[in-house]
Amino acid sequence: MFPLIGGAMTTLPLRAVSALANGSEPFRAQGNEPSWSIRMSEGAITFQPMDGEAVGVKPIPTPRQDGTTEIYEAKVGADSFTLTIANKICTDTMSGMPFPKSVTVALGAKTFSGCGGEPSTLLQGQWNITEVDGKPVIAGSSPTVSFEADGKINGNASCNRFFGGYTLSGEGLTAGDLGASMMMCDQTLMDQEMKVLEILKGLGGFGIGEDGKLILRTSEGRTIIATSAA
Repeated sequence: MFPLIGGAMTTLPLRAVSALANGSEPFRAQGNEPSWSIRMSEGAITFQPMDGEAVGVKPIPTPRQDGTTEIYEAKVGADSFTLTIANKICTDTMSGMPFPKSVTVALGAKTFSGCGGEPSTLLQGQWNITEVDGKPVIAGSSPTVSFEADGKINGNASCNRFFGGYTLSGEGLTAGDLGASMMMCDQTLMDQEMKVLEILKGLGGFGIGEDGKLILRTSEGRTIIATSAA
């Protein structure tokens, strides 16, 4: 059992943690060196450091808003507890996985930094491919890739439509067997299409650049760069 710290009951704003707003998965975050994790459900915040007992805050305190950052503050015995969730992309220092939130936990004199939210929210949607293997796409071509919430991937490889499945896990991003239509186009388009499909079939992970572009990469360092079609 962990100690529970009481406070005034409150209703969380929708923008605080989208998962709580629709009653689905709780908000989670974690960090490394030292390892820690935090979970925020509809009723409580639970912080688990690598060493020591879990700390619970129940009910969840009303967050203080600072721009797009939300700050949850409470007392844990004689120590102060502060959970800060910033709407800023964070990259896990061990896996290289991007997360939609940068998270900091301060407990007494100790501070823990890490990443939170669901990486899938950064990946899902339709993307317009702008670079393949470090080179701009051929003028007049419009290759695309879409990652669906149900685990399906599809798009236009340059000439033909492709389709298949993908898996996003703590180990990275991978695509299953890809199928495609069988049209023939100019050889330059077919060459670009072959590169697009090779990279997608060899996916190992993804990132989000400071400019918001999607970076799909293989373990060999080959990349596709794309911009959101939204």
